[in-house]
Amino acid sequence: MCTSIRYQTENGINFLARTMDFGYEIEGQPIIIPRNYHWELEFGGDIPTKYGYVGTGRRMEKFMFADGVNECGLAMVELYFPNEAKYESQPVEGKINLAPHELLSWVLGEISNLAELKERISELVIVAKENPLLGNVIPLHYMITDETGESIVIEPDGQALKIKENPIHVMTNSPEIEWHIKNLNNYIGLQPHNFKQKTVGEYAAIPFGQGSGTFGLPGGYTSPERFVRAAYLLQFTSQAKTTEEGVMSILHILGNVSVPKGTILDDEGDDYTQYRSILNTTEKVYYLMNHDSNRLVSITLTEEMLSRKEPTIYEIPRGVQLTNLN
Repeated sequence: MCTSIRYQTENGINFLARTMDFGYEIEGQPIIIPRNYHWELEFGGDIPTKYGYVGTGRRMEKFMFADGVNECGLAMVELYFPNEAKYESQPVEGKINLAPHELLSWVLGEISNLAELKERISELVIVAKENPLLGNVIPLHYMITDETGESIVIEPDGQALKIKENPIHVMTNSPEIEWHIKNLNNYIGLQPHNFKQKTVGEYAAIPFGQGSGTFGLPGGYTSPERFVRAAYLLQFTSQAKTTEEGVMSILHILGNVSVPKGTILDDEGDDYTQYRSILNTTEKVYYLMNHDSNRLVSITLTEEMLSRKEPTIYEIPRGVQLTNLN
């Protein structure tokens, strides 16, 4: 599951945001990885992080992340890509060999912007390797943006890794991004304005009420439905003027593609939106709202945090936050 969007305000504040929908309890926490933090790759090599970053992750033998933004304003999310992701079966000599769950940490710790990533993508290969948390090889694809507001997608297909441009600024799950974009041709009739009266034979057909322009907007939780819904909302939601308004607009959009607990069940459990995160690439701020709370928390990448020797791990607040007016 999962849905991600790139959003910009009128004054140029750039965001990458996502829902984390999963059937396994991830128990992720906000974590800051400082500069020069060393971590060992699955296929060998001790890598120091050039750039510090913040995101939601979990500490196993080492840290694993599902999303994050670094001190240069590069932001990245990884989403499930079932039946589509194809990796190298063995490490490739002369390349940087990464497990699927390592690519995000490597990019955030090593790359400053999309231009640099495009130059260095040929250095990388993704090799099939079990994720230590889930015990299987996770099929993933990735959405990335930086301060410029451009957004790209990386979808491993068994060939050399390549950058895909993402003009819609939305990503969900399978199938590949090109299919989702082409599928929007089926929904060109959607519009925020109501339809006018139309004569059918001798009958004057009129809309039942407000919202007739959105008739046909898909409402389910499949990947294609969420993609179309997110694309429509991103296109027509009133553009925010400030950072705070931008955060609120993103929460409203993500709320329309978030999966309530208990509505999608499979053999592995309850697939629901465990958290929503918003990554501010302009001001280097990470926002998080957990499923078990209506409270939005934020973490700013500061020089003091980036210069620490060890990662900083935060606890997520739980429960409902209320303001009593009487």
